[in-house]
Amino acid sequence: MKVILAVDENWGIGKDNQMLFHISRDLKHFRYLTYGNIVIMGRNTYESMGKALRGRENLVLTRNKNYKLNDARVFVDYKDLLAYIKNSKKEIFVIGGEQIVDLFLPFIDEAIITKIFSSREADTFLHNFDEDPNFKKIDQSEIYRENEVDFKFVKYRRK
Repeated sequence: MKVILAVDENWGIGKDNQMLFHISRDLKHFRYLTYGNIVIMGRNTYESMGKALRGRENLVLTRNKNYKLNDARVFVDYKDLLAYIKNSKKEIFVIGGEQIVDLFLPFIDEAIITKIFSSREADTFLHNFDEDPNFKKIDQSEIYRENEVDFKFVKYRRK
């Protein structure tokens, strides 16, 4: 299982259920890696997008037992979700938010992080993989620039 998210300099990922940055190259990178695979998200993340991501199997975890969706599979227990994906041949990506990443962190083997060299006010933060002794940085891209913002793609793997 992998996590894939963009973070600012303080590991912020969102404010008021919205992404902090909209960087075309990052969104294309996200789509390229997740397309044809499974994405796991919380209800707030799903609702912030307004619909399921095309070309991916969308799994939504929520505490609301009455929550129903036509374009995504809903789970109220993370253990049921884990059982559902257990034998999948597809790659599994956790795409947010903060509580969902924290919940699935013990099962995450790899983190694909877009590190943005800027900061914005955030109310949602990602686990800091730079400070986690169980993960090591295994790859990083060159630094890109788009819309006056510098960023790079960094990959971490569980030791």
